[in-house]
Amino acid sequence: MLKKINVLLLAGGKNKISLRKFTGKENKALIEIGPHRKPMIFYIIEALKKSKYTDKIIVAGPEEVQKLVKDTVYLTISDGQTIPDTLKLGILPLKKDPLILISTCDAPLITEKHIDSFIKECYGWPGFDIYYPIIDKEIYQQSYPSSDLRRIYANLVEGNFTGGNILLINPRIITDFADTINDFIYFRKHPLKMARLLGARITTKYLRKYLSIQDLEKKIPELLRDYKGKAILSPPEIALDIDKPRHLKALWHNY
Repeated sequence: MLKKINVLLLAGGKNKISLRKFTGKENKALIEIGPHRKPMIFYIIEALKKSKYTDKIIVAGPEEVQKLVKDTVYLTISDGQTIPDTLKLGILPLKKDPLILISTCDAPLITEKHIDSFIKECYGWPGFDIYYPIIDKEIYQQSYPSSDLRRIYANLVEGNFTGGNILLINPRIITDFADTINDFIYFRKHPLKMARLLGARITTKYLRKYLSIQDLEKKIPELLRDYKGKAILSPPEIALDIDKPRHLKALWHNY
């Protein structure tokens, strides 16, 4: 029988000043895109609901977002003052689950096909506690060649990779290590800062260009008290998110 995954959708992210001025929206989830000018959060909710691997969706966000989506998801909750607070609040209804999917709401090109691909690949590696998407630079740039959608990449032995906007995780890790998971989310676009989170040895290997994916995976149990992590090669749409007006302008060409 197909194992279904419950979802925590993080929708509390506020726009940077430039994006706020450009869109007139305080919150990323509320930015209207596409031909029907639909709030961005609805694209990811639709993809999650269509996925054959996902079940209940819990949205954590401010009151305005909750009111907007409450009839389309299982549950809405208030976001916390910080991402760790939001994560701890969001997993309360899901804390007994073996794994949950955490997603941001600002990656509107993600479809059910991309979610299914990621989760299916994770299921091919049973026994891990955190599955993190990595996207190959060459594949991303072939799909999204615009300089306005460029990403920052980690240079590893196996190639150049960027991170993504979803995460499959054992919720007990959040209970025990919410601040560390917040750092992973916050620094997902800054490879050197991410390396420094993992210690001097990892940082040195990264700077000398001989850090491997296996090195990173071996470090996770040391950092997270025996919880095991696995990097998952994932579709480029999982990496593409909205931070600046130029991202939004470039994305309009995809609708």
